[in-house]
Amino acid sequence: MKRMIPCILIALAGLGACGLLVLRHAVRTSREEPAAEDHGAPTRKPQAADRWQDGIRIDTRTDYAPGSKAKGRIEEKLRQEELRQEPWERRN
Repeated sequence: MKRMIPCILIALAGLGACGLLVLRHAVRTSREEPAAEDHGAPTRKPQAADRWQDGIRIDTRTDYAPGSKAKGRIEEKLRQEELRQEPWERRN
């Protein structure tokens, strides 16, 4: 019992010191909020990755060819899934 009290006090002091160090680090590394009038778009030069991503165009077509292999595979998978989950077999 006599050794347990100093161990508890040392542990609490260590936790307190650790907490203070974490708080000190958070204060030192915190970012300052920009002024209200500075909320515009960032002015920086585009990086190589930005230029590369701007070159990628999204395919928005919805009228794919009826004989498309990908469409046929998807329809076949859906048909197989419907057959696998036939309601009269109570497998839903």
